[in-house]
Order: sequence, then C-alpha cells, then structure tokens
Amino acid sequence: MGDIDDIDGCIAIIRTGDVKARREAVKTVTDFGNEAVDPLIGALITADENDVRWYLARALGMIGVPAIDSLIYLITVSEDTDTAKYAAAALGEMGEATLEPLIELLDDEDPKVRGFAALALGRMGKPAIKRLTTVIEESDGLKKSCAKMALFRMGGEGTEALARSIMD
Repeated sequence: MGDIDDIDGCIAIIRTGDVKARREAVKTVTDFGNEAVDPLIGALITADENDVRWYLARALGMIGVPAIDSLIYLITVSEDTDTAKYAAAALGEMGEATLEPLIELLDDEDPKVRGFAALALGRMGKPAIKRLTTVIEESDGLKKSCAKMALFRMGGEGTEALARSIMD
C-alpha cells in the first residue's frame, strides 16, 4: 500500500520530468494499483500536453482492470477530445478485459463515443478480431459500421478479417 504523496510525486514527475524520469514514474505509480487510478484519472483530465497524457494513459493501461470503469467513463463524458483519445488508447492496450465494454459502446448515441470505442478496439488488435467479426455478422446499422471501422483501423489481420466478412 502506498501513500498518496508518493502517487502525487510520481504524477508530478510524469508532468515535468525528462523521458527517463517519466518512464520510471510510470513504473512506480503502477505498483500502487487501484490506489493510483483516481489520481491518475484526475491528472489525465487536467493534463494540457499530449506527451503527459500519453504517460498517464500508459500508467492506467498498465494498472489494467481497476482502471477500466474510470476510463470508460472518461470516453463517454469527456468534452476534451484528446483526453478521450488517450483514455481509449489505454483501454485498447488492456486487451480482452475491455473487449465487451468497448463492444457495448459501439451502440452509443454519441458518434464520438462510438469512434473512441472503435479506436480502442482497433488498437487492441488480435484479441478483438473474432468478436468484431461476430458483431458484423449479427448486427446492422451503426454498430456494424463501427465494427468494420475498428477492423479496418487494425490493418493486417483486421483488414483480412474485414475482407472475409464482406465476402461472406
């Protein structure tokens, strides 16, 4: 268990340190696990530089499952496109644990949320291919289009799966 001052110290280094210091701070803050999620989310919301957002999102992605709900919330409510984009990137890095929550967001009313979900699924790569192919087969409308977009964004195996689904 860590101390909030230690977590805040890591976040301060992520905001202002050089590359080496930032990398070390990310490694250190992830060791705090669930305790670091809220402070990292707060820092991501208030960050004004994409480099800082990237390191914060990376830390959240490395923490994994405890950060999923907060990151999903961020992409559904954030008015700042950059914040939502980095939250989606973190979700995409977590792999299968985020697969179903992201699939559900492909039906969201907000086109930005659908786009961020597709971005995250595209970033996830191989773990999402089979599920996205199933969505294409079983859905229609926007959800189907978003699943196709996610496969297309993956390139490689994703594009091949998309082509197979279209040919079938």
